[in-house]
Amino acid sequence: MEEAPASMPTASWADIPVELAGLVLDRLPAHTDRVLFAAVCPQWRAAAQQGPPPMPMLLLPDGTVYSLPGSEPFQFPGCAGYKYSCGTGNWLVFSGKDGCFLRDPFSKDTVTLPALTRARMWDVGDESDDEAGHVWVEMNEQEVLAANKILFCSPHLIAAIFSFMCDGSSRIAVCQPGGTSWWSVHMDHQAALFADIVFHQGKLYALDFKNMLFAVDITVDHSTGNPWIPQIQQVISGLFTGSFIIVPGILILNLTYLVESRGALLLVYRKIYLGLKAVHLDRIEVLEAERNRFEVYEADFGQSRWTKVSTLGDDQVLFLCRRCSRSVSISHNKMPGDRIFFMENEEEYHHCYSSKDPSSSCSVYDMRDGKVCTPLPMVSWKPGTVLATWLLP
Repeated sequence: MEEAPASMPTASWADIPVELAGLVLDRLPAHTDRVLFAAVCPQWRAAAQQGPPPMPMLLLPDGTVYSLPGSEPFQFPGCAGYKYSCGTGNWLVFSGKDGCFLRDPFSKDTVTLPALTRARMWDVGDESDDEAGHVWVEMNEQEVLAANKILFCSPHLIAAIFSFMCDGSSRIAVCQPGGTSWWSVHMDHQAALFADIVFHQGKLYALDFKNMLFAVDITVDHSTGNPWIPQIQQVISGLFTGSFIIVPGILILNLTYLVESRGALLLVYRKIYLGLKAVHLDRIEVLEAERNRFEVYEADFGQSRWTKVSTLGDDQVLFLCRRCSRSVSISHNKMPGDRIFFMENEEEYHHCYSSKDPSSSCSVYDMRDGKVCTPLPMVSWKPGTVLATWLLP
C-alpha cells in the first residue's frame, strides 16, 4: 500500500519578511488601506505602528470620511456630532451642556474646556504687569461671541481666538485642560483682529488680518496653576492689508494661514479671484468662476520679516483649512509633493458674497506650475455651521 504524501507546510502572511512588508506599507498612503494592512497578522500590525504616518483624511460636516489620495467614503463613529476641528493633533471640538470639550476620535481621549462666558480679561496700562497688579473681570454672556480657533498646545495649555460682541474685537485667551476659566489680556494700543494662531517651537504666535505676527507671552500663576498672558509683542510686520479688494469686474478675497513645516513657520497667502457681477449694500454678487493663487512666506525671526519661498519641497504637502492647517511628509508614498490641499468656498468667507452654487469641495494647488486639480472630483458639501476639516491618523 502506498504511503500518503506528507502534507505541505501551510504558508502564512506572517512569514513574509518585515522588510518586504515595509515596502508594501510604503505604497499604502491611505488610512483605510493601512487599517486593512494592520489586520492581516500581529507582525504586520507592529510594522504599521512603526511605519510612516498615513495621509490625512477629509472629514465632511455630515460625518462622512474620505482617506486620501482616494477611497470609498465611510462613517467614523468617533466624529459624529463634532462642531469643528482643533488646530493641532486629531482633536475635534464638541458642544456640551456647560460649553465645549475636545475629543480625539482615534484614542477616544476627552478634554473639558471652560465655558466661553468664563473668559477673564484685564486692561493693561502703565502699571505693574504681573498678575497681582490687576483686577480680573469676568465676561458676561452678551460680550463673548465665539471661539474662532482652539489650539491644543500641550497637555498643560490650550489657546483660542475669541470674538467679542461688545466691541467687535478678537483676543487671544488661554486655559488649562479641565480648567474653569479662560485667561487673557486686553491691550488697547495693540488691539488686533487675529486671523490665526500657532504653537511653534514651544511658543505661541498670533497672526492678525494685516499679516503682522505677534509673540504671545504665557506664564503660570504659581498659586493657582492657571496660565495667563502678561503681554503680546509684534515680532514681524505685515505684508498686505485688507481681507478683500474690488477692482473692475473682479473681487479678490485674501486669506492667510499659519503652518509649521519642518521646523519653520510658514505664512500661506491665498488670493481668491471671483468674477464680480454686482455690489449691493448687504451683499456682493459674483459669477461662478473662481481662481486660486498661493504665495508662501517663511518667518525670518532674525531679520524680523517674512521671506518668500518658491517651493515647499518635493517631500512636503500642506493641508489648509481655517481651523486646522498642517504640513505632511509624503516621501514614503507615490503622491507628488510641493502641493497645497485646500477647501473651496470656506465657510468663514462665503457669507460675504452670494453665489448660485454655494457648495464646497477639496482642491489641490501645484506650487510648480500654479495649476489646480480635484483629488476627489465627486465629493462636495454645502457650507454650514459644521465645518469640513482634516484628520491626521
